[in-house]
Amino acid sequence: MGLNLSNCQIARELDLNEDDVQAMASTLREGLIAKVPDVKLEGVVEIDEVYVVAGHKGNPAATQKKAGQADAAVLKERRAAALWKRRNRPSSG
Repeated sequence: MGLNLSNCQIARELDLNEDDVQAMASTLREGLIAKVPDVKLEGVVEIDEVYVVAGHKGNPAATQKKAGQADAAVLKERRAAALWKRRNRPSSG
């Protein structure tokens, strides 16, 4: 019998009460978790490249100029949308 069975399946297989199976399975699962050693990471890790600024690969300055202007426009648009939501709440009635 595998560990990936539900309590109901185990109860049927062993002809036991589901509450009893629940108690036994909980004890077994807690015991398994208690024996798992702490994870210790060490050594060199290789990762893929990360794009902090979307745009021209290897030349973030090319998009940085545009980003400042776009950020201001987006912020203004978000503020207007939030204000509209506050003023136009649906009535509950």
